[in-house]
Amino acid sequence: MKKYLFLVLLYSLLSAKITVDSDKAGLSKNRLQRLNRVMHDLVDQNKIAGVQTAIIRDGNIGHYNTYGFSDINNKKPLNDDSIFRIYSMTKPIVSVALMMLYEEGKFLLTDPVYKYIPEFKNLKVQSTLLPNRILTSDKWSIWPFNKINYVRKAKEPMLIIDLLRHTSGLGYGWGSNTYVDRKYRKANILNRKNNKDFIRELSRIPLYHEPGSGWRYGVSTDVCGYLIEVLSGQNLDEFLNERIFKPLNMSDTHFQLPNNKIERFTSNYVNNIPKRLRKLAKILGIKFKSDNGLMVVDHADSSEFSKNVTLLSGGAGLVSTSNDYIQFCKMILNKGELDGKRILSPKTIEFMMEDHLKFIENKGGPLTLPNNGTGFGIGFSVVKDNAEKKILGSEGTIGWEGIAGTYFGIDPKENMIFILMIQLIDFNDLEISNRFKTLVYQSIVENLN
Repeated sequence: MKKYLFLVLLYSLLSAKITVDSDKAGLSKNRLQRLNRVMHDLVDQNKIAGVQTAIIRDGNIGHYNTYGFSDINNKKPLNDDSIFRIYSMTKPIVSVALMMLYEEGKFLLTDPVYKYIPEFKNLKVQSTLLPNRILTSDKWSIWPFNKINYVRKAKEPMLIIDLLRHTSGLGYGWGSNTYVDRKYRKANILNRKNNKDFIRELSRIPLYHEPGSGWRYGVSTDVCGYLIEVLSGQNLDEFLNERIFKPLNMSDTHFQLPNNKIERFTSNYVNNIPKRLRKLAKILGIKFKSDNGLMVVDHADSSEFSKNVTLLSGGAGLVSTSNDYIQFCKMILNKGELDGKRILSPKTIEFMMEDHLKFIENKGGPLTLPNNGTGFGIGFSVVKDNAEKKILGSEGTIGWEGIAGTYFGIDPKENMIFILMIQLIDFNDLEISNRFKTLVYQSIVENLN
């Protein structure tokens, strides 16, 4: 194993085209070795296949490290231009896209969703009057409980702002067994044939709670993706390519991976497979197979992302590279503009980075905000209180992660971007994201001023 990893590291060094200068970025070379050591150990211990980390501070690349494999079984090295499933890191991109249409006057944030998507006209909400045991157990479907109405009509319409801040009442159908959870799973909501079919089926499922009354993570951004199609008259992939990817030079970001890029694609793994993940895998149509201790959930050579993709998931559908996502982050950090191409106005970026959950209850269910002291803006989390978070960082930092362990952070106070790319479904068991953030901030040794 060590021999192969040495060859991987040697290949990476010889093929590197990225200029790194930690001194210009105000980062300590010695302290950055701590970051490398922790991440490399995870590879050496066969807990992850490969890892890529990057830190850009004050416009300088202070750290960029690639280590391990894109495919363990074939000893295929992870490269600087490897392509990853970014899953929920799709959400910030689609949120930006919808806000572009907002700037054009296509809609108001206070508009009801049904104004543009009629299927959302008469929404139902899971009843809160029923005992929880009735809502969470199929055995209560017998008489007389089968005569009970599980849902009621929503009192308030779902607003577009609800979609953007995840207060819509929509969810994922994961982690529990409520009446609504079962409806999501029965509809196989994440595997519909296209966006229109997705919307039709989703609109038939009751909401978890009244729109605007609480925060719950779910398919809200997928609805945003369809809303973009309705408002723009373009397919979601066409709109993103034309309005975001091409202007920002994000040439490796796709819903469907082109054939000529499959060689650069990574395999996706899982380390331990608890029952909850087996259930999730079944919902997603994932089959497991062994690959030197790690379990392959989506092999690079046969991935669903390289086949005929017809459902363009605005919440989790993109693949990308570290370099591409850095471009997107640079645009956000630079208040909506990059290399003379303006995507959004500074005021819109400022609005998106505010905490929009100040007076809204967290009803995240099985998927909650990462830490106490964290709020949510438009498309990403917002750090409110470092002391409450109990993690090094800066208040006002935004970020989000994908289900396979990809993560980004943008810190305006430090003028810094940091990126983590791995492919491991159960990454939370290793607490990689929090360790990564700590190792990033401990490497800062010089103030920008």
